[in-house]
Amino acid sequence: MDISIAQLSKYLGVSLTTIERWIRQGKFPVAQKGSTYTFQARDLKKWAAKNNFTLNLEPPRDPAPQNEAEVELSAAMDAGGVYHDIEGTDVPSVLEACIDRIEAVPADFKGDLLEQVLKREQALSTGVGNGMAVPHPRTPLGYLAEPLVATCFLNVPVDYKALDQKPVSILFFILCPELKFHLHLLSSLSFCLRDRPFCEFLRTCPDKSGLIEQVHSLKLSEGI
Repeated sequence: MDISIAQLSKYLGVSLTTIERWIRQGKFPVAQKGSTYTFQARDLKKWAAKNNFTLNLEPPRDPAPQNEAEVELSAAMDAGGVYHDIEGTDVPSVLEACIDRIEAVPADFKGDLLEQVLKREQALSTGVGNGMAVPHPRTPLGYLAEPLVATCFLNVPVDYKALDQKPVSILFFILCPELKFHLHLLSSLSFCLRDRPFCEFLRTCPDKSGLIEQVHSLKLSEGI
């Protein structure tokens, strides 16, 4: 099964520029015919297994029914992790420091993810107000095994160009292998961020178990 560079970009959820850079760096098992690059599925699967990440080479499926697309916010937060003491003086440095800490993102993909979230911020800030931001890429990340929400607490708030002009100190990265998960997680997280006691709880910079317990409590009381 031959795979083109454009197809591989979609399967992985990274830009063509990143794929081309990796080819130049010799990171991919690739064949070149003139100016055209092709990849063999079996070689790519071996490469993915060696580098310990998921690579789904199946054609995109039809959107799942809504109940199949839903994923628990608490489960996504558990998968994404909670990270404290993030350093940075502006949006680019903060995003880079956060992504560097997110364990579920393979090392080779962190640079591309940073490029994607920076482009998203340049188009429109994901600062949602009250010192919170929800950075996310515009494309699905095919290399992730499951949807995740990574929670990051900054050491010092930064100007995030949020609508309310308040500096941001807490970031929630929504990262999904398929777009069908994104809206449900965003909706669940937005509901939590409208709850004043929950936001006050976030100011204490809780650990992962405490955060997940609080989300569970909101789910039971409000049915998110």
